[in-house]
Amino acid sequence: MGSQNVVFIMLDTVRADMLSTYGGKIAMPGLDRLARHGTRYNIAISPGTYTLPSHLSIFLGKRVSRIRGLKNTGMKFSDLMTDPFLKKARYTNGEVTLAKMMEYFGYKSALFSNNPFVSEPTGLADGFSYSSNVFVDRILKENKLSVRAILHLVENDAARKNLVRLAYLISSTLPSGSVDSLYLELRKKLNRHFSNEYGYYELDKGALETNRMVREYAAHWAGQRNFVFINYMEGHEGYPTNLVTRRYVEQDKWLHMIGETGEDGISIMKDAYGKRLEYLDRKVSDMLESLRKEGMLDDAMVIVTSDHGQAFMEHEQMFHNIHPYNEVCRVPLVAAHFKDGRQVRSPQVIEEPFSLTNLNKLILGSNLATSGPVVSEHTGITEVWDTYLLRLFKKRSVNADRIYRKKVELDRPVTAVFRGRYKLVHHHGRTRDELYDIAADADEEHNIIASNRSMAHMLLRQSTNVG
Repeated sequence: MGSQNVVFIMLDTVRADMLSTYGGKIAMPGLDRLARHGTRYNIAISPGTYTLPSHLSIFLGKRVSRIRGLKNTGMKFSDLMTDPFLKKARYTNGEVTLAKMMEYFGYKSALFSNNPFVSEPTGLADGFSYSSNVFVDRILKENKLSVRAILHLVENDAARKNLVRLAYLISSTLPSGSVDSLYLELRKKLNRHFSNEYGYYELDKGALETNRMVREYAAHWAGQRNFVFINYMEGHEGYPTNLVTRRYVEQDKWLHMIGETGEDGISIMKDAYGKRLEYLDRKVSDMLESLRKEGMLDDAMVIVTSDHGQAFMEHEQMFHNIHPYNEVCRVPLVAAHFKDGRQVRSPQVIEEPFSLTNLNKLILGSNLATSGPVVSEHTGITEVWDTYLLRLFKKRSVNADRIYRKKVELDRPVTAVFRGRYKLVHHHGRTRDELYDIAADADEEHNIIASNRSMAHMLLRQSTNVG
């Protein structure tokens, strides 16, 4: 544990290939500077496909499928699972987290989060001596009454089911064709209302408030050893499409995946995604400058990464919490060291696949030497609040049935296994596995498993030993 301070910056929902740091078009000059003089991991792999499993894997140093709290699948246990706004279960099960280990080594640990998953109720704040969740505070204190009412209704299982039953009884008096169109129309209207009321179109999703709290913390605690973890949500959907076009753009991932939206909406969202990330890069630079002024970069390790990427229909899938293709599981990872407020110049590029699960060891100063495979695991979906509704209405609505089928499909486990230039996408017997030469085919367009079955078998066999 060589550094006086460790600053761990999690850029939620950021894929690597779209960033300037990795040859993409989204300008990230702040991250570019850190990477140019520090260590850039070219194939950094998120252990999970959404926030909860990835953070748990990093904080516990375990692969996702070895974490007990993630055993229940969302669709089967929909009333018990955590949706993006609902916190119904704790996931750390009293295990020793990274924050707790840092406390053992004499660090004061602080968590600043914009994500409801990364909070006290889920257990992800376990071990931190200080934690603050800007995102939850904004939902509870700033959102309009109609949004809060919807969230409370979704959270109340009995009320939600009673409302769904009533709607279904009413729909039984209507022709099936009209039920289908009514379902789509109401879903789209609810999406539009929620996006307007909830603030989809804001450029800032909490970064300014987070930076303010980090500054206050640094001013008070800069004199001792600190482990500071910061989660920024600017990369997460929904996106400020109003900065790109004046017309409304549907951002419901399930409507995109069943083909009920326009194709040009994807490019508009990608442009809006870029604007958010460029803004975020500036805010991260501002935060690091604040830490420098307070002396917290006089002797520090700074890590910048993401918990997962974001898909825009590259493999007919949208956003994240989906199958672990590269757009979802390949993330940025840069490690930098500072002395006397300046970055120590030690440029290095790591070309071998690297699992974020090993960040635990990197921060604690353990031996990272490994020649084994790297895994990314999709264990199931969390967008399950409407499971009961879909199960009822799929009998009378084609589109409800299509969404339900898509959710069932994506609720099944899929494991990606990386080693060297090869990547196996293992579907656990549900459908045909895929093998890619990602050195030549980073977009995973050409499945070569038919001519390389021995490589696929070796990767699958070796992955069972990854802890």
